[in-house]
Amino acid sequence: MREDIEIHAEFLGEIYKTFDKERIRLLIGDEEKQVKINYNMNNLVKKAQHFSVEIMMFIPGLAYSNPSENELTFIIATQKQYSDFYIVPTVERLNKLMKNSNFTIQDYISLIKNYLNLLEGYPEKAVMGMVPINIPYQYIGELMSIYIDRGVESFCIDVGGRTALSLTQQIIEVQRSLAKDKIDAFIHATNINIGRAKKGSNTITAKDVLSLGLGFDSIGDNHLRPYIRDAIKNPVINLRLFDKDAYGYHKIQEAREIKEIYPVDSGVKPEYLLDDSLYRRRKAQATFNYEQISMETERLRKVIGEGAVGSYVRNKRYVDKDSFKALQRLKRGYQGSGH
Repeated sequence: MREDIEIHAEFLGEIYKTFDKERIRLLIGDEEKQVKINYNMNNLVKKAQHFSVEIMMFIPGLAYSNPSENELTFIIATQKQYSDFYIVPTVERLNKLMKNSNFTIQDYISLIKNYLNLLEGYPEKAVMGMVPINIPYQYIGELMSIYIDRGVESFCIDVGGRTALSLTQQIIEVQRSLAKDKIDAFIHATNINIGRAKKGSNTITAKDVLSLGLGFDSIGDNHLRPYIRDAIKNPVINLRLFDKDAYGYHKIQEAREIKEIYPVDSGVKPEYLLDDSLYRRRKAQATFNYEQISMETERLRKVIGEGAVGSYVRNKRYVDKDSFKALQRLKRGYQGSGH
């Protein structure tokens, strides 16, 4: 997000770092590399403080399998310094790894247990269990049991770059596990996709924001997509801006289209979204969407508390019937688990 833009909204800070085998080997074996990543982490924390972020989460994404004890303790030590939770690492694209290699769910379970065992000796802090739901349904209950048996009551759901509503059975199993033990858990979702535009439409149903109605307490970015970085001028606008009154992401290609959907409560001025630099423009887009989603999260919490989420969401212009029906079915499961 851009620090030069003043906005007023509540955020949770999500720091997501991808580690391949070579990168983490260098971090453990080269103090200069370590200094560099710590400098970056300190800058991210300072930026979070600028936006009055009260809770920081450092989520490690592994691009390889079977990390060593040294690699896991390095991650834990980094979380001790920069995160309000000890968060079990996710393995990126775990579903493909399980299909295309010898890596099995038991390997990931071993990773979880090794991580949890290694927490002994570190200062006490809340633990957040990682539950990748882009894996076969049959494994979700086993993962949840491991965490619940260890007293874990906070969870990070890794949606794996998909929309949460495309993996409903996995979410229902998470609900069932929590309801069975009467756990009112804090649930964060990461790597969550906003959805796709229907053919002939310039608007995407905001399925990431809809997932808040499933009982997720917060949502993060999808970190599995290609990252665009440039400092040159690029005249093509090509933005996706969230409309909290209609639950859609509008595809913006011309300046006049921003004016048509621009909300009066935004602190992100239209000129920031029209910057000549693609990099700065994307940063402004992220700031705008975080701001608007934060405002809608607060509004949605009140609606959920009043038990009126169904009628509230039904009236959103871009919420299609299939998404609404899926939300309603899943919401009934959460009512049984305290969400």
